[in-house]
Amino acid sequence: MGQESSLVCAIAQAPLLLKPRWGMLGRALLWSRIVRELQSLSDLTLRSGDLADPLYGELTAGLAESSGLHPTSLERLVALWAAGWQLLDLERALRRGLGSHPGASRPIGHVAIVAPGNLCVATWQAIAEALLVGNRVSVRPGSGDPLAARNFQAALRLVDPGLAERLTIQEFARGDRAAWTHWLHSADALLVYGGDAAIAAVLQFASAAGFTGRLRLHGHYQSIGVLASDVLADPKALQAAAAGWAVDALLADGRGCMSLRALWLVGPIDAAGRALVQATLAREFARVAALLPAGQVDPAAQARMQLQVETHAFAAAVQGNCWLERGGDWAILGAHGPIPAQAQATGHGGRALTVYEAVDGSDLQRQLAPWRRRLSTASVALDADRFQLLDVLDRLGVHRHCAPGAMQAPRADRAPDGHVPFAALVRLTDRQ
Repeated sequence: MGQESSLVCAIAQAPLLLKPRWGMLGRALLWSRIVRELQSLSDLTLRSGDLADPLYGELTAGLAESSGLHPTSLERLVALWAAGWQLLDLERALRRGLGSHPGASRPIGHVAIVAPGNLCVATWQAIAEALLVGNRVSVRPGSGDPLAARNFQAALRLVDPGLAERLTIQEFARGDRAAWTHWLHSADALLVYGGDAAIAAVLQFASAAGFTGRLRLHGHYQSIGVLASDVLADPKALQAAAAGWAVDALLADGRGCMSLRALWLVGPIDAAGRALVQATLAREFARVAALLPAGQVDPAAQARMQLQVETHAFAAAVQGNCWLERGGDWAILGAHGPIPAQAQATGHGGRALTVYEAVDGSDLQRQLAPWRRRLSTASVALDADRFQLLDVLDRLGVHRHCAPGAMQAPRADRAPDGHVPFAALVRLTDRQ
């Protein structure tokens, strides 16, 4: 049996798709509107995991050069994306977003996407979600990632030319008000990815264009790690967590809202425990940095980071209330205490990890209060205080919890930045 038939059989056997009684209309809509897209997109992700497949070449052509990502990081990102967007993951996304009666939903129509400019996989996820429920999709590429959308369309043509035709790429200058008005004139939904200032600018253009459709915003978020001090009693668990956090911080040079910027050690910590954390993190960062080399870094950003590292090194030498570990292109900046109240970000990012300390869960919540509802992912290594600390993260509005090493590997059924999957991309019709 061929791959297409196998996929259809897998869908047909899934409890989600056959157990609810929708009637003939619901079944027909399901098979005609969702199953073909589900099959095509899962075929694309299956093939994108094979470096020898021509589809992988279409998907990644020129991306390393245009984005500045090191080819090794690009390969790893594509593999993580492919692994998390397989058939069962897409099915779970439909269940979560459309509930038990997907036959009642309809495509909203035309979805306009202002794509992110940091990681190609983020653009692919946004496009795939909108296409999966039957929409026409138009993408304005991010300035830092001009090729991701076109590459996705080229790869999609290899598995489903008809579906690829439902995707268009619209490129125009950021300040071209006439182009914004023309682009948004027929849009039924607008998805915006970017920093807060960029989102504010897009909203002004949308208002001027008279846009009244659905709106979904993905603004500036940061991601953190949490290490309970009890874990220090298990050297193997600590090493495994440190290895995962090294990947989370160094993959793609710490770009994106799901990259590890700062790590909190929560609980009582003495000099020996601090030294153990410091040595374990340094050893794993050195090992992983050799596997995930740095890409092309903006010179200005690199200079700022170097200044921050040197300032921290001076404080470590003179004041003794912090510590520093660094290699050729990475750094770990440790503090003997909490995050400064005046900090503008949880950590520096860009192949640098900042490590802070919290007395307990309440202290962690107090330190992170300025970033409440602005935290994308928390990578956790917890033991005795597991439930207390997870409750703290929930109160802070963290969108996603994961194990160390999985921050850049979200599955298709996650809630993107806290939004219910497909919620802004479908309309519901009740027939009673």
